[in-house]
Amino acid sequence: MKLDPKEHNWLSGEDVTAILAALPAESTRFVGGCVRNAILSEKIGDIDLATQIAPEDVQTLLKAAGIKTVPTGINHGTITAIVGGKPFEITTLRKDVETDGRRAVIAYTEDWAEDAMRRDFTINALYADPDGTVFDPSGQGLDDIKSRRFRFVGDANARVREDYLRILRYFRFLAWYAGSDKIDADALKACRDNRDGLRQLSSERIWMELKKFLKAPSPVRAAQIMLTNDILSQVLPEANNVEGLQRITALETAESLERDPILRLMAMAVRDEFALAGLVKRLKFSNQEKARILAWAGNIVPFEAHMEERRLKQFVYASTPQTAYDRLIIRAAGEDDPILKQKWLANARFAKSWEVPVFPLQGRDLKKAGVKDGPEMGRILKALKELWVRSGFEADRDKLLTALALIRKN
Repeated sequence: MKLDPKEHNWLSGEDVTAILAALPAESTRFVGGCVRNAILSEKIGDIDLATQIAPEDVQTLLKAAGIKTVPTGINHGTITAIVGGKPFEITTLRKDVETDGRRAVIAYTEDWAEDAMRRDFTINALYADPDGTVFDPSGQGLDDIKSRRFRFVGDANARVREDYLRILRYFRFLAWYAGSDKIDADALKACRDNRDGLRQLSSERIWMELKKFLKAPSPVRAAQIMLTNDILSQVLPEANNVEGLQRITALETAESLERDPILRLMAMAVRDEFALAGLVKRLKFSNQEKARILAWAGNIVPFEAHMEERRLKQFVYASTPQTAYDRLIIRAAGEDDPILKQKWLANARFAKSWEVPVFPLQGRDLKKAGVKDGPEMGRILKALKELWVRSGFEADRDKLLTALALIRKN
């Protein structure tokens, strides 16, 4: 088949054209996700290239053309070209000589078919020339992509054993692109039989793949298959409630909410601070991710659907807007009563949009009023802040200073 360059203008963009012009003619093709998604009429993300040229020579040729390169994975044949601030990964055709489930010893090749046979899925072993001509060395990719059949290149068991992360990648692709048809039996068996190999992978690789999975438009079916085949519990023993995932994704669809992988993970988890502390440590969450999920797990501020605005503000303030939103939106997802669901949603939207006020007094204000540094100042500031919160955040600086005078008299 052939992609229409007019429809797919990324094939002839100035940035990628500059890269292709610097390399020998017909030595380099588009590969993988950009080709796959173009055929599927899905959004194009990164644009990756495959080339017959050795990585050191690629660097030399691009440098001569004034194109910046970064040796991001040169030990495995990959360099990144930067054009106009945009990165393009360029990987030399290769074949695996030896693998151990995590990394491979490779050899370079000029044979497109050899390169295709070391790739994970048939739908990713597709290449395209700049004119849009698509090449399918495995002989299966185009048929599989048209029928949305997801299977490994060649022997499924061998492909999985080369890199156990392919198990998670397989379910990620199911979540993103598959329909409701029966999945490939050989692929599922290979994933199930080799699930213990996931323990060999680094936490960073697992979490990066899981986030991509949780970002998918509809990951529920894939998650259920993972659960049934004892794969989900291998990587997320603390968060494998697929019903919770189904409820939050249904809410996102119904209310046009942004897909949020952290929120989806919360919906799959028991709100147990100790258990989730183990999860975030094991998977090495970023500090921001860790803080968000542990704040949600540990929050015990009481709330209810029918809160008057003053009480709702107090809840949001005591919890922080993000934590309040997370608790309220998950509660909305779990609500079966349509009227209560809308009330929970309204509260969640308020939590997200309310601009939290700043306490109008500081320590220097108390000093001017004669309060000394130390425990007394801390006690009085705390009492005044509690008064301010109880007022619905309406007590201004003057009213609080008046209250300060009364506190000091007593």
